[in-house]
Amino acid sequence: MRILYAGMENELLVLTQSGEGWRTQTKLKGTQPVRVAVDPSDASIVYCATYGHGLWKSEDAGENWHALGKPQLYFEPAGDNGIPSPYITFVGTHPVKKGKESHIVYAGTEPSAVYYSEDGGKHWHEWTGIQHMASRPEWQFPPRPHTHHVRWVAPGYGNPDHIAVSIEYGAVLFSEDDGSTWQDRPEHSPRDVHTLLAHPSAPGRLYAACGDGFMNASHSYAESKDGGRHWHYQSEGLEKHPYLYNMVLNAADADDRFVSASKGPREAHSSGAASSAIYRKQGEAPFREMSRGLPAGSFTHVLTQDPEDASIFYALNNHGIFFLRTDGEEIWKPINIAWKDAYKHQHPSCFVASSK
Repeated sequence: MRILYAGMENELLVLTQSGEGWRTQTKLKGTQPVRVAVDPSDASIVYCATYGHGLWKSEDAGENWHALGKPQLYFEPAGDNGIPSPYITFVGTHPVKKGKESHIVYAGTEPSAVYYSEDGGKHWHEWTGIQHMASRPEWQFPPRPHTHHVRWVAPGYGNPDHIAVSIEYGAVLFSEDDGSTWQDRPEHSPRDVHTLLAHPSAPGRLYAACGDGFMNASHSYAESKDGGRHWHYQSEGLEKHPYLYNMVLNAADADDRFVSASKGPREAHSSGAASSAIYRKQGEAPFREMSRGLPAGSFTHVLTQDPEDASIFYALNNHGIFFLRTDGEEIWKPINIAWKDAYKHQHPSCFVASSK
């Protein structure tokens, strides 16, 4: 059974597919979901990061949720097992490395800090090393230049102790010893990585969908083959839409990437100016646009792949959820779900497909 988790501005939509179609439930009302992660070994365990309302966990595939990481109760002294900031900007799990109960969980915050839990979110520990990077005084998030945040955490496959962290805006950092020591951004590395991914079939390789293209069109997309030490840019084909936001890698092919792209941040995120596209890059060929069937006036799309059929990809935008079959006609088609008019004015932030 397929399950789609779609983060809107004020709630999380949990869509479950059955023989009768899709059932939509609204969860975490009043929060601002920004990232969802599913435990690789147990799809009933789901984490949701919210901006301003902390971190949440479900142990029944999204039916019920409870808060994680609260630093302490009102009447208790400050402890060191929680996450002090309620502004959780990332949550993810290690694809292979497990703790005491489940896969290790990572949480990133605003201002920039990275935490990990080895017991399913009961206790948290901070990697304080990132606070001492020489580049830190230059980190800032343009809409709120007084602060910055962790955009992505990408655990490695070849070395399970390799961790890469994207700071928006400012750096891609990496550790090769499970966070004990950190390497600051190398020269010529991207500074505004919106999505940072690794692939199980390409150990040591990092993929970066960048906002850097808005300032330098040749820096829209970057890859590193050595865990972040050196980067090379592969932005051919993105000249019309050089500002990248989200990305999904084909689980069956490490050289097959889909990205969401816009002319710039205004077209990606601003109501009234929204205009976004989707591109695909296969092997060393240039990116090519694949936006046929997508509605005009869309905020930047959030992408995911079907967990059961590797030929199906999904795109979430303010007009609904669309799917594409890569083994047939290359056109995005809408999924038949009830879509509220209010959602047409909302900026979706996260999208994950799972199954149980």
